[in-house]
Amino acid sequence: MNNVISYKKQETLLILLNISVLAALFFVHISFLSLLGRPSPLLLATLAVRFVILIFELLWVQRLSDESSIRVVNIHVYVSIALNISFAFLASISGGTADSHYSVLMIIPILSAAYRFSLTRTLFVAGIAIGLTFLEVWLFFIAHPPADISEYFEAATVSLVFLVVAIVVWLLVGNLRTEESKLGESLSELQRLQEKLIAEEKLAAVGQLSSAIAHEIRNPVTMIASSLKMAEDHEPGSAIRLEMFNIATEEAKRLEKLTTDFLAFAKTKEPDLKVVPVIEALEYIASLAKARTIEKGLNLDVKCDPSLSFKMDSGLMQQALLNLLTNAINAATANGKITIGAETIGQTSVLFLENEGQTIPDEVAKRIFEPFFTNGVKGTGLGLSIVRNIARAHGGDIFLAANENGKVRFEIRF
Repeated sequence: MNNVISYKKQETLLILLNISVLAALFFVHISFLSLLGRPSPLLLATLAVRFVILIFELLWVQRLSDESSIRVVNIHVYVSIALNISFAFLASISGGTADSHYSVLMIIPILSAAYRFSLTRTLFVAGIAIGLTFLEVWLFFIAHPPADISEYFEAATVSLVFLVVAIVVWLLVGNLRTEESKLGESLSELQRLQEKLIAEEKLAAVGQLSSAIAHEIRNPVTMIASSLKMAEDHEPGSAIRLEMFNIATEEAKRLEKLTTDFLAFAKTKEPDLKVVPVIEALEYIASLAKARTIEKGLNLDVKCDPSLSFKMDSGLMQQALLNLLTNAINAATANGKITIGAETIGQTSVLFLENEGQTIPDEVAKRIFEPFFTNGVKGTGLGLSIVRNIARAHGGDIFLAANENGKVRFEIRF
């Protein structure tokens, strides 16, 4: 037996098929009244009761959930097949003819059995349908003698169809289950391979990251050590000694910044998503950079619809935008213009930063989001990697949307 949710889908389709067949058969009966005669009160009552039961059955099936008992589902399978057979037989004997077209309804329980039972049980259900088909003909001629042997041949033909349907559907379902099992095994194998590849990629990434960290840390440590060593060789208060101490201090600050940036890169927290006015975040970032932009003679514009709101972690996005803005200020030429803003494109939220700087070389543009890659002298190479982590934590990414002289534009889309 498949799980409850799978059963729910399958049974819903069977019930809808049953309702459709009932409606189609009744429509055929009404369309050929001259041949089939007017529907008897018993037939109308049988069809009406069956239709109501199917509707209630459909509603009950829709209420099934993962918590529903498998035992209840199993009971429903047998009850459903029994009801389908019983009402198909009642509709057939009240159809008014020896070979009532309502016997087609026997196909439904046969299909249900072929899908869910073993071959033996499926053939048992088909055997009941075949027996009731002959019983229908026999009962008709008991009430309307004399018997016509040709009707029994027609019943035998219909019975053969029932038997073929039962066997063919059972074989097809069995084949599908086999293929599904193979597919499941292949999927499990692919998942194991994927996990292995991910683990190997992580190890490789850790190795590369460790190498990069060691390289980045070694430089300032070497400078600190050599500066302090040189300072030891000179008298206290001498110009060279003070210069060496200043170098050691600056390198220590660089080492501290590297460590801080690395921790920010490695521990991007899960965003606390809230709908916030974007203009507030942008104006706050602009105020933080005001002193730097005035110092360099830059013009900083904020471009955003005051009514625009994004679902984001305001603190993380401010950190990302501040990194982008810092990079833009460092790269900008005097009297240049920087624009920071936001917009929506369809269902996508976009935060952007645009400056009038020079084109980023292709060899640099390809690697700017890599950890520890920097084209600057004092940078750690983690700023844009941190921005990318924040963007991806929001379900998006960062892109170099424009790269030409006079227009370099970064976009965070999520």
